[in-house]
Amino acid sequence: MRSHEERVTETKRRIAKIEQEKRLRHNMVTMASAVAACLVLLIGASFAMPGIAASIQAGNYAGFETAASMYGGGAALGYIVIGLLAFLLGVCVTVLCFRLRQMSREDGQDKESEDAHGAD
Repeated sequence: MRSHEERVTETKRRIAKIEQEKRLRHNMVTMASAVAACLVLLIGASFAMPGIAASIQAGNYAGFETAASMYGGGAALGYIVIGLLAFLLGVCVTVLCFRLRQMSREDGQDKESEDAHGAD
């Protein structure tokens, strides 16, 4: 038969384990959603790029006018689109890395709290 302290310790350990499993499920759903959003963004951009590239017309440049050709005519639209896509991809990767780091910190805190409560 267990003593009162052993039962309390075991109950605390079970509660911590259940809470950790809930957090893990929630984090997995969040990560899956973020990955799905990144994939949808990339796939959508890849389908949209041929249409955008077809609408961009190269200007007729002669002589020294080519020095600033990327800012003149319709070519600027291509640079703007590529810049926005690169920014969105960077944001998605940053969010994913931040969530992974946060999950690893939470796992470390869970292990510390289990040790403090006398559980495994």
